[in-house]
Amino acid sequence: MEQAIVSIQTRRHRYTPITAEDITLESSRAGSPGKLTFRIVKDEVIGQRGFHEGDRVELTQGGDTLFRGFVFTKRRSHGGVITVTAYDQIRYLKNRDTYAYEDLTASDLLRQIAADWGMETGTIEETGYILPDRVENGRPLLDILQTAIDITFAQTGHPFVLYDKAGKLHLSHAQNMRLDTLIHAGSIGNFDYTSTIDQQAYSAVLLHRPGETEGETIFYESRRDDLHARWGMLRHYARLTEDTDGRETADALMRKYGRKTRRLRILEAVGDKRVRGGCMLPVELYVGDLTLGRFLQVERVIHRFTESSHLMELILTGGDFID
Repeated sequence: MEQAIVSIQTRRHRYTPITAEDITLESSRAGSPGKLTFRIVKDEVIGQRGFHEGDRVELTQGGDTLFRGFVFTKRRSHGGVITVTAYDQIRYLKNRDTYAYEDLTASDLLRQIAADWGMETGTIEETGYILPDRVENGRPLLDILQTAIDITFAQTGHPFVLYDKAGKLHLSHAQNMRLDTLIHAGSIGNFDYTSTIDQQAYSAVLLHRPGETEGETIFYESRRDDLHARWGMLRHYARLTEDTDGRETADALMRKYGRKTRRLRILEAVGDKRVRGGCMLPVELYVGDLTLGRFLQVERVIHRFTESSHLMELILTGGDFID
């Protein structure tokens, strides 16, 4: 196996420090920047040259750049070991700003924000859907972009993923992020599978909205008597906006919530450096009460590199499987 190598670029020097123990690389489908964590031994080179918060960091393996970002945190301990945390440029999308936009797609909005903030971009696939005019006041840039992506998905059914690849922002349709990395019993050490009716599972839905006269309330209910008999009364209760079809919304929510939810975490899978948050992986696995044979999306992945191994921990979502 080719070894993963960390390099640090300061204002004057570029060098490869001696890393101790694991190198950990994390990425999520949405909401978080890529994160690289490693421990280095403070040798003579580091003692003389040093490195600082804001310096560039790269992780490479076999000539491929797996991460490019910046040092954000250094934690020191007895013995001259420094624990370093670095993030990719999505970390800078946590800055807050105000944007008022019209006649833009999510792709257009990403290009605009990237240009305004001096961020490098790679491949930005066209989402196609023109977003409703919108004012985002003082929100994190990442939330502004994710809202645009979520609205696009709600209106078109097309899921897009924003991520940083080797120092450039990319936007890809999830279906174009399919990999052939098969998750099966022979490629993993273990899994953690939970099925529950304790979260996001209901036997009834009750929605309400104000009526036309003062003090009046209109209710819309949808229920599953078969689920009530099995689960007891688990009711989702929420307020509707004025312009929403109450009956249709209640029935849609009942279809969504009228099933138990599942969580699947894969432990110690054989590592594949191509896997990042948002990828789609084929899964063929018996988990106890069902046999999986479908693609699931990587909600979160943690790569762990040592001198002799590369393993992954995965949280997979899709269908009944939630984060």
